Amino acid sequence: MEQQSKGTSNAQHEENERYSLDKLNRFISAIRKQDDQAMVLSLATFLEDTLGRLLIAYFRSCKATKDLVEGFNAPLGTFGSRIKAVYAFGLVTDDQFKDMEVLRRIRNHFAHNWEGISFERNDIQSLIGQLSGYTVDHKKIEGAPKEILLGTLSTCCVELQVFLGRLIDGKTEKAPDVSHRLTTVPPTEPGYRRFVK
Repeated sequence: MEQQSKGTSNAQHEENERYSLDKLNRFISAIRKQDDQAMVLSLATFLEDTLGRLLIAYFRSCKATKDLVEGFNAPLGTFGSRIKAVYAFGLVTDDQFKDMEVLRRIRNHFAHNWEGISFERNDIQSLIGQLSGYTVDHKKIEGAPKEILLGTLSTCCVELQVFLGRLIDGKTEKAPDVSHRLTTVPPTEPGYRRFVK
């Protein structure tokens, strides 16, 4: 999906959304077959990438945005900083924020241990118990901790992918430009100058 400044047609947006959701469905099907560690790391990586793309789509299109989000030592280059940024800018709900924070903490356990780590550990089960369990159909997620984690966070992935597509296709508003300069000379054209008497 390429970003367009004037937005895409409804038909093109629907096609882009189908493509994005099909890709997401293939991803979720693939991670279902992975072991606990691979599943957690894959989910976290997918969401980290999605949040980076969401920030780039939402912010002003310029080099400063890319420098903030991408590259070595980018201030918004980590999963944790991206989770906080999208929440601070109002791009995710309280539940989405909390669920991604729980995933980040679970991911850290799995990333820093190479043996003896699974969904069966008490500390991991306790973290999974903190997930909202939200699904779009509002049905309780039944099953083992793995199903609860995957169900909750795959819903979050779907929601963020849909929102990202809407931003890219111009179907929802990007960050408003509220910048301005002060002037004592009445402006002769509309723009970002604020007249001060």
